[in-house]
Amino acid sequence: MSDKLNQEILNELKKINEKLDKIEGEKEQGLSTPMKFVALVFGVCVVGPIVFVALTALLN
Repeated sequence: MSDKLNQEILNELKKINEKLDKIEGEKEQGLSTPMKFVALVFGVCVVGPIVFVALTALLN
């Protein structure tokens, strides 16, 4: 194969590799700080009272 063709293939492979790295980087991100706060508030205000009522009803 010619050097020009090899160089084009190499460039295309580099582009594909960069796209894959970008996709993998996005997957590794967790919840942002505001979303963690929303999850905490939801857990305390909604899930907590539901669990409390359910346990109280089961124990009485």
